[in-house]
Amino acid sequence: MKDRSAPARGVHSASEHAGAALGGLSWLERFGLIASRALSALGLAGLMFLALMTLFDGLARWLLNQPIEGVRDLAAVTVALAVTCCLPVGLMERSNISIRLASHVLGARAGRLLDAVAALITAVVMATFGWQFLVFAGKIARAGETTWILKIPTAPFWYGVCAIFALAFAVQVIVVVLEAGRLLGRFEHAIRSGE
Repeated sequence: MKDRSAPARGVHSASEHAGAALGGLSWLERFGLIASRALSALGLAGLMFLALMTLFDGLARWLLNQPIEGVRDLAAVTVALAVTCCLPVGLMERSNISIRLASHVLGARAGRLLDAVAALITAVVMATFGWQFLVFAGKIARAGETTWILKIPTAPFWYGVCAIFALAFAVQVIVVVLEAGRLLGRFEHAIRSGE
């Protein structure tokens, strides 16, 4: 005898579709978190390397009266790159400063709408920063700018900053999708700073 309570083959209930969407958004959030945390770890490793080099340079100046040539040059080209590496994780974890007054005054749905709009505006800002760094890196490349002592070309580092801003934009697009899912009631964040 055929079970009439089971759905027909190829027919899925609305709850199954919602579950699939929820699973897809959760996977997207997990992927964004893992990738952005790995990038921030790389940036922090770069900053730690620079801190060690600065320490060794200071010790060499003090003990040997001989600085390590090029430490300042390395600092000039790596700090912006290393710090920018930490931007995507801040966006993905939504650890930016936000004011939650609207959800208390206007209701939870209005608060979710404002979060989605703010996420979209942040994506536009990330795209604008990336574009401006691309313009800046192009000017630096055309000028042939190098560091003072080691003569390291600086443009590749600024192109790297631009690439990280492109990644930050991609991460923020993920946040926009997640906020839209949250607005539609199909998703709740696994991680949200400050809540």
